[in-house]
Amino acid sequence: MNKEIEILAFLNAKHVGKDNAIHSKKLEKKFNICPRTVRTYISNLRKSGVPICSDETGYWIAKDPKEATKTVKRLDNFVGEVNSARTGLAIAAIQMRSITRVTEENIQITLKVI
Repeated sequence: MNKEIEILAFLNAKHVGKDNAIHSKKLEKKFNICPRTVRTYISNLRKSGVPICSDETGYWIAKDPKEATKTVKRLDNFVGEVNSARTGLAIAAIQMRSITRVTEENIQITLKVI
């Protein structure tokens, strides 16, 4: 069994509901993986439809839609922050081009208005 599936089984067995959250450091230690790998596995499981929630206390399987929705809103905030940083960097690149007169490919900027 691969570690991603092992993590899912572990979360389903012992970590359902926010009150049973497990910190990522404990998952790293238990499965002998690095922090980035924990995040990658969790992301992959979420993409496949597994309702894994998270906050500063750790990861857990949602016990109800309310818990899942709360994590969705938290992730929306991250998306907004990353998009703002991306937009700022794209604008800086455009400004640098006009100052240095370097010709490169066009940068497409998509803004999310919330």
